[in-house]
Amino acid sequence: MKKNKFLISFLFCFLLAASVFVFNKEEAHAAGNYKLQVNKGTNVVTVYRLDGTPERAFVCSTGNATPLGTFYTPNKYRWHTLDGPSYGQYCTRIVNGILFHSVWYYRNGDYASQSYVQYNRLGTTASHGCVRLTVADAKWIYDNCPLGTQVNIIYGSSANDPLGKPVAIKVPNVREGWDPTDPMPGNPYHAAMPSINTSGANTTVSYGSQFNPLSGISAKDSLGNDITGRLAYAGSVNTHRLGSYRITYRVTDALARTAYADVVYTVSDTQKASITGVKSTLKKEYNSTLNLKKNVKAKNVTGKDLTKSIKVKIIYPGSKKEKGYSKSKLKLTKLGTYKINYYVTNPNNGLVTKATTKVTVKDTKKPKFSGISSKKTYEYNSVKNLKSKVKAKLVSGKNVTSRIVIKVKAPGKSKYSTLKEAQYKKYKFNKLGTYKIEYSVKNPYNKKAVAKKVTTVTVKDTKKPVIKGVVNQNIAFGLKLNLRSGVSAKLVSGKDVTKNLKITVAAPGAAPVEFTGTEYTFDKAGTYKVEYSVANPGNAKAVAKASKNVVVSPDTRKPDITIDNSKPRTAELNQPYDVYQGVTAALESLPITDIAAKVANKTTGAEIAITDGKVTFTEAGTYVITYTVKNPNNPDMETTREFEVVVMPNEDVSPDTPDSTQDNAAKAK
Repeated sequence: MKKNKFLISFLFCFLLAASVFVFNKEEAHAAGNYKLQVNKGTNVVTVYRLDGTPERAFVCSTGNATPLGTFYTPNKYRWHTLDGPSYGQYCTRIVNGILFHSVWYYRNGDYASQSYVQYNRLGTTASHGCVRLTVADAKWIYDNCPLGTQVNIIYGSSANDPLGKPVAIKVPNVREGWDPTDPMPGNPYHAAMPSINTSGANTTVSYGSQFNPLSGISAKDSLGNDITGRLAYAGSVNTHRLGSYRITYRVTDALARTAYADVVYTVSDTQKASITGVKSTLKKEYNSTLNLKKNVKAKNVTGKDLTKSIKVKIIYPGSKKEKGYSKSKLKLTKLGTYKINYYVTNPNNGLVTKATTKVTVKDTKKPKFSGISSKKTYEYNSVKNLKSKVKAKLVSGKNVTSRIVIKVKAPGKSKYSTLKEAQYKKYKFNKLGTYKIEYSVKNPYNKKAVAKKVTTVTVKDTKKPVIKGVVNQNIAFGLKLNLRSGVSAKLVSGKDVTKNLKITVAAPGAAPVEFTGTEYTFDKAGTYKVEYSVANPGNAKAVAKASKNVVVSPDTRKPDITIDNSKPRTAELNQPYDVYQGVTAALESLPITDIAAKVANKTTGAEIAITDGKVTFTEAGTYVITYTVKNPNNPDMETTREFEVVVMPNEDVSPDTPDSTQDNAAKAK
């Protein structure tokens, strides 16, 4: 009976579809700004702009009867009767009896009667052929896609869903209720919000531990579903730095509602400090000295050095009582076992760490050395007696110095070489770097009792470098010399430091000036002092200096005077005449502007005054101009040239008479 009822409803729906008007497909191609794609294979609706750009995606439920193909929407219904009968909101017809609509309702117009079982099936194939959506998504198509909107129904894969598949929120497992996305007033889910539960977070974080910011944090959506997997957070916790850190958690559910929560985590030192360098057992020679804190270190997990805070307590052989010991060295004057306890307290939490070493003391008569330094520094090429002041004795006091064996490992060598007496008495340190000198001696009564000691010798070249090639010179005036040519500097060990040479030049009568170039021009007569200096790169105080005198002979060149006499030189009476016109002077190619000149009447010898390089002749006749130029580098070297200028009488001027003077005065007026 139910099957027949369903069939009748389906036919009713189909007949409704058949009864609507036929939509013009030419109009459809121009409808709206969007086109829709329904993917039956994934139950996803993708909204595309007309240019093919995907804009949004909806999760849906299609059915086996959903047709494939391209269609154009012909009708819309705010509420519409569906199979069953059932009812849907925001219905948009795709073709025939196939519609976009909300998940169906039990009662028409009753917003609280939506089938929750079917709502929770969104995203799966569940309809009788229509395309079911949430109310919000169905409403978006209803509001934004006008009639004639193109709908492409395909059976594809997730590759056909460029924006992916959205997730629909899950509603309670009851028969019916409101669609959580329905925007209608009165929707009880309007005020619902997702929540974040931080009660499971461990807010105390051990220093240096692995920290998972999501551990103990959970989240629920607006309907109480677990959405912990959607949690996101901002902030970080540096477990290698003590302090408090705030992390803000955020979760957004399928209704696009967001919740936030803050958790403050405190990174603390919760561990004991560590003591290193303490061996669990030791064997020592009778009467030897034990350096209790050699290589023994302590620190807490934060890296703070607690070595100076280590306390030492000792239980001596034959005793059970622990005694404090403040010295760094312990002389083992008792046979038996010493129990040495090291204690350190972590100041961050008060936890105490204990490390113990057991020292077994035996008198096996290992010899003792004296006169051997652990480190020495020698100058390059120095010669030393490696056995000088070195002695060896047994604990019993017997001198075994003559039995000492000396081995040397020179820089760059991987093995020691044993030296003979003639070698170690006059050993030459002829390599820069670090030498290892090993002294060893055996107890003649116990060959397994061997004492060894190593001296580290650092060989350096700290002496002044040696400068060569600096010699006095006599040169001609104006000569250029390469001041670096032929000059070299080396360390005693042979390293070339020529490039480090610094040069200063003191010209005659002048203070020294640093010279950084290569060629220097000696343009003053007299004695130059050129000083070279270079420091040992390994010892800035070891500076070598060398100097030379460069004697520059005087400049004996005479200047040249050039007079352009291509045209006759004449001057007019009572008119200024430029005595320097066409006259130039130079010292070889160097121009000289300081040209002295004097003008004299050739007949009378009387000199005519020169003003601003010009002279005014008041009498006709022949005049001599004498030019003199001196070498600016040597005033004794001068050149003199003469040049004649003819001053012609002015023929159109009558001799001065009282009448002519009056006429001229009249003309002047």
